[in-house]
Amino acid sequence: MIPNHLHTTLWNAFREGDRSAFKRIYELYARDLVSYGYKISGNVQLIEDCIHDLFIELWQSRGNLSETDSIKFYLFRSLRNKITRVQQRDVFYQATDVGEIDTTEEDDFIENQLIKSEGHEEMLRQLREGYRMLSPRQQQAIDLRYTHHFSNEEVAHIMGVNYQSACRFIYTALKTLRETVRIFSVLIAVGMNHIF
Repeated sequence: MIPNHLHTTLWNAFREGDRSAFKRIYELYARDLVSYGYKISGNVQLIEDCIHDLFIELWQSRGNLSETDSIKFYLFRSLRNKITRVQQRDVFYQATDVGEIDTTEEDDFIENQLIKSEGHEEMLRQLREGYRMLSPRQQQAIDLRYTHHFSNEEVAHIMGVNYQSACRFIYTALKTLRETVRIFSVLIAVGMNHIF
């Protein structure tokens, strides 16, 4: 993670027209933006177009942008707003079916955040299933909070909901995942794991 003072330095250099700073911002956050975009929309083309347009608009309006001490927060919120606006006005994106989205990022999140040791393949499978059963808003909140390390308040701002709603999304999602682990552990203890 980049310290806040370096965020400010990089952002200000970009605002002053430094192309290498702009390129560095893209390199640092493009992948995270794609991953986050999947939490908002299943339309790959929409996500790619919005990220592309976001960076073009950033460069074109760089001189008018305000200061920030969190580039990532700024970009995530901007992408969410852009995707929402495009979805509302563009029938093409509303109608496009892109099929299944690769869930590698989700699987990595579950593995890295909830299970640290090896030998838990079955529990990982159960957690992945539990994660997929969460609502899209719960998945988005969990991803922002634990994959991208935003505070609950930042999660609320990015998702466009109030603080209490963001906390509720996170709490209920974690409760569901903990229950998944608890049930699995009980079944293991009584020798019933073969039923999965």
